[in-house]
Amino acid sequence: MSLAEDVAGLILGWIVSTIAIWLALKIFPGKQKRESLAGAAITALVGAFIYWFFRAVFKIPFISGLLALLVWLYALRKLQGVGWLGAAALTFLIWIINGILSLFLPTLL
Repeated sequence: MSLAEDVAGLILGWIVSTIAIWLALKIFPGKQKRESLAGAAITALVGAFIYWFFRAVFKIPFISGLLALLVWLYALRKLQGVGWLGAAALTFLIWIINGILSLFLPTLL
């Protein structure tokens, strides 16, 4: 895979994650700190960096994924001003929305 394809994939993934996070923040009850599209983009970028870092440091997928999930929950708590359960609920909503988007995006692109 070329560098251009990697960068394009990163940007497309960031856009899709931003949309999924923004939708989850709109669905989630209450007012979060960064409920705007820009706040969702920052949250998506932080999440991508967390998962990238743990995959680069820990080569065992299960351990890196578990550690990244815990740090992601903490980051979501701080970025959006929710508790641990709120962060877990947001994570679940984001996961569901990403799953739905992944069903439709390959046919659109």
